[in-house]
Amino acid sequence: MQGSITRRATAVAGAAVMTAALSVAGAGVAQAHGNSNKCGRVSVTFSLDGGQSWTTDGRINGDTAPASIIVKLSDTPAKGCSYHVSLASYSAEGPDWASSGTQALLGWDTATLDAENTQAALNVPAPSCFGQVDLYGNGKKYDGTGGNALPHYPDSATPPRLITAWNGGAPCTTPTPTPTPTDTGTPTPTPTPTGTDTPTPTPTPTDTGTPTPTPTPTGTDTPTPTPTPSDTGTPTPSPSVSDSSSPSPAPTTSAASGGGSTTPPTGSPVVSPVSTTPTGNLAETGGNGSQTVAFAGGGAALLVIGGGAVYFTRRRNRTAGN
Repeated sequence: MQGSITRRATAVAGAAVMTAALSVAGAGVAQAHGNSNKCGRVSVTFSLDGGQSWTTDGRINGDTAPASIIVKLSDTPAKGCSYHVSLASYSAEGPDWASSGTQALLGWDTATLDAENTQAALNVPAPSCFGQVDLYGNGKKYDGTGGNALPHYPDSATPPRLITAWNGGAPCTTPTPTPTPTDTGTPTPTPTPTGTDTPTPTPTPTDTGTPTPTPTPTGTDTPTPTPTPSDTGTPTPSPSVSDSSSPSPAPTTSAASGGGSTTPPTGSPVVSPVSTTPTGNLAETGGNGSQTVAFAGGGAALLVIGGGAVYFTRRRNRTAGN
């Protein structure tokens, strides 16, 4: 009978230990409430008219440069995932990508989009002449510094991750300056003749000599005619220089990596995340602190109860044996 009571108390204590261990282990299991713990690419759309209409075109047409663009995420990103979107305008030397020449940054604006801020308005100064405007999916400023090269045909098709772009405009007109008269000094006044300055008349020469008669030629005094040289030889023609060489073909520009084609870069309506790992709470995973405390407390109570049962049972057995 006493052995049966002892075995029963021991079993209770063992069950208490096992329950406490399972409780603590169960409290540490992550409880995922989100759909994913990774950030991925999302779709975007943009508006050129203040949000009245939206598009995903990879090129912007028209003569007017888009100086203000509203961009928004089409997909709802995972919690903790963020995306950079930027707008830049440049001056250029021509109306299209192939003739854009040397460009210079005129203005830049950027925004960060996420699950709570899915839309932003970006504004830049519009090119006044030939220019280029780019909407792209990162937060870098391509101004020719810090390794961020300016756009330049054909060797620099920046910026990357293009969403859409515009090229166009007209040549800059420089007003012709009005010529300023040159001041060569104080003019010299013309002297006014006075009454005492009487010009002396030039005397007319008097011909007092007798003219010499011209001698009359006689018949024997016949002038010998001057012989005319006869051209009996055939003139040697000047040798004509013949150009037997073929004209050299015009040099062709090889397509450089990333921008050698005369076809302008075309954007895609997607953006990549700033980081593939969400910031903050990863998809709301992790243990619940209050549950952990409750399970630990319950397990400790079971351990106390089981240990007490074993202690009192053994004490009773000693008393009965004495």
